[in-house]
Amino acid sequence: MPDATVDTSRYDYMSPEQARAMEQDGCFVVENALPLDLVGELDAAIDDLYDREKVAGRLPEDGKLNMRNCVTEHDAFLQLIDYPTTFPKAMGILNWNIHLITSHLLVLPPGDKPEQPLRVGLHRDGGTSAQEMAEPHPRILFKIGYVISDQSDPACGATVVVPGSNRYLGKPPTDPDTGGARGAVAMNHKPGTAFLFEQRTYHGVGHNYSDIARKTIFVGYAYRWVKPMDYIAMPDELVARGNPVQRQLLGAVDDALSFYLPQDADVPLKAVMAARAAE
Repeated sequence: MPDATVDTSRYDYMSPEQARAMEQDGCFVVENALPLDLVGELDAAIDDLYDREKVAGRLPEDGKLNMRNCVTEHDAFLQLIDYPTTFPKAMGILNWNIHLITSHLLVLPPGDKPEQPLRVGLHRDGGTSAQEMAEPHPRILFKIGYVISDQSDPACGATVVVPGSNRYLGKPPTDPDTGGARGAVAMNHKPGTAFLFEQRTYHGVGHNYSDIARKTIFVGYAYRWVKPMDYIAMPDELVARGNPVQRQLLGAVDDALSFYLPQDADVPLKAVMAARAAE
C-alpha cells in the first residue's frame, strides 16, 4: 500500500478522454485546476521574486523573468509538484518511475505591438535529444503549464502549441494564410487553468501586446533515468521537507543505481499506482 503519509484521496487521475488526447494531440487542458486562493498565493510569490530580481539588477532590458528551478526560490511553488488535480495524470502519461525535470517560472511583460505580426518560435523539448534520436521519437518527458495571470486575451503572449505535432516526423507544416505553423493554438485561458503537453509537441512563447504581464509556471516530469534540465541536485533541506512523493520527485535515493533499477523505498509512486490498479 502507499505510504500512510501520502494522501491520495484527492488524486484526480487521467481520464480515458485525456489519455486519448495525449496520444492524438500531445496536449490537453484542465480547467479550474488550481483554486483562486492558491492562484493568488502563487501570484504574490511571483511578484516577490520579480521585485527581488529587479532590485538586484538581474532582469534583462525587456523586463522578462525566466527563472529556472523556481521550486527552490519560494515555498509556494513546492506544492505544485504533486498537486492532486494535475500531477496524478503524470503517472498516466509516463508511469511511476518519474522525477521532477524542471520547474520554470516565466514572466513576460507587455511590449509595443509591431507593425507586422511576429512569428512564434516553435520547438520540441528535450534539448538536443530531438536531433540525436531517430524519428519517431519516444515520449520521455512532459510539462504542466499553470496559468497564473489572466491569459484569455489573445494579445497576452500565451503559450502556443501545435496539437498533433507529437506524431510528426520533422517540423509542422506552414499555414499559408498566417505564415505560422498549421493548426497552432494559443493557450488563452483564465487563471487557475493548467495545460499539459509532452516533449514531442511543438510549442513556443507568444508575444505579449496586452496591458498586463503574462505569468506562467511550468512543472516538468521525466523518467528517472533522464537527467534534470535545470538542476544537478536539489538542496537537502528542501528534500527533507517533502512528503514521500515529493522526495521521489526531488531525486531522493539510497543508491544511485536506483535511477535505473528502482528500489521500492525510493519510488513510493509504484505503490500508489499498484493500489490504483487494484481498485
